Amino acid sequence: MNRLSRYLLGELLVPLGVWVAFMFLLLFVMQFLRGTDVLLGSSVTLVDMARLLAYLAPHFLMMALPIAFLLAILLGLGRLGEDRELVALQALGIGPVRLLAAPMGIAVALSALMLVITSTAQPWGLAGLKVLVSEVIRKNAVGDVKSGVFYEDLSNLTLYAEQVSSDGKWTNVLLHDDREANSPLLVLAQRGQVGTSTSGEVLRFALEAGEVHRSAGRETEEYSIIRFDQAEISVGVGASMGKRSRFSFSREELTPGELMEAAREAEAQGEDARMYRMALHSRLGSALAPIAFALLGTPLAMGRRQSGRAWGYLLTLGGYVLYYLLGRVFEQMGQKGQMPVGLAGQMANLVFVAVGLVALYRVSRSGTVK
Repeated sequence: MNRLSRYLLGELLVPLGVWVAFMFLLLFVMQFLRGTDVLLGSSVTLVDMARLLAYLAPHFLMMALPIAFLLAILLGLGRLGEDRELVALQALGIGPVRLLAAPMGIAVALSALMLVITSTAQPWGLAGLKVLVSEVIRKNAVGDVKSGVFYEDLSNLTLYAEQVSSDGKWTNVLLHDDREANSPLLVLAQRGQVGTSTSGEVLRFALEAGEVHRSAGRETEEYSIIRFDQAEISVGVGASMGKRSRFSFSREELTPGELMEAAREAEAQGEDARMYRMALHSRLGSALAPIAFALLGTPLAMGRRQSGRAWGYLLTLGGYVLYYLLGRVFEQMGQKGQMPVGLAGQMANLVFVAVGLVALYRVSRSGTVK
């Protein structure tokens, strides 16, 4: 590695690290604010918050690395242009193609890292996040149920206990289950608590000495009462996770192998497998985004005529929004079968690469900033 490459790497890696840290913190705060109903429960501990950060870190890195890299290119190389260093390099016979080597080296390294993250750490983190949030919801159901207060944090369920002991046991319990709107349940019990068999995404209420009231529907007068000595009501917390915390990532929780397996199963059942294959190729396209950003951002940073960091911020924001919109448009086209899913996953990158090559050619012909 020659001295020029080391110098350019220094100019790019420092702002890259700063912007990755800033974007990571921003994304974490935004996600935390979206999930305050769950994450600020009385039973949440610092260990839970540490696990949350660890599970979300791969997902946030996948989002932060491309935009931070584009910012580093436009601001890092832009500073060289403002200080007339690019003009000096051009006078020494160093053209834009040679200056592209350092950004491309970083881009290839970032793309390789993102391929590893999206194939392993990101699915692991999102799957672990789902389990963590379900655990927190269960713990909140134990700690947040107060004497004489209606607890409504579970989707389509209302829980009330006249008395709550220090060990989490309830007295004179009312549970209204509205999951089936046409025939809601009203459960009354003398005693209750969160069941000890609670696990996974299922929350179980263990009730004693009570009765279940159920109406057959609004269009009929049928009404049934069932008395019990012991009963257990199971509640899936998945709906509550979506309603309260908004931690929902669906297909992003699957590894590439699991996506391919899901696609094969869908085809075997005669269903459309394009959405699974599209999800896989979209991940690949996102991982290769730094290469496209390097090819586009480098000539734009070298060829701009006006100075000022505001230009770099504006161009980065506009470029990333355009990339995201193009990706979504081509992804929809791939899912609808309007183009091959492999091509749809890479079209946004191909568009940026094409524009970048044109910009690089023009900068090579006209020179860098004057």
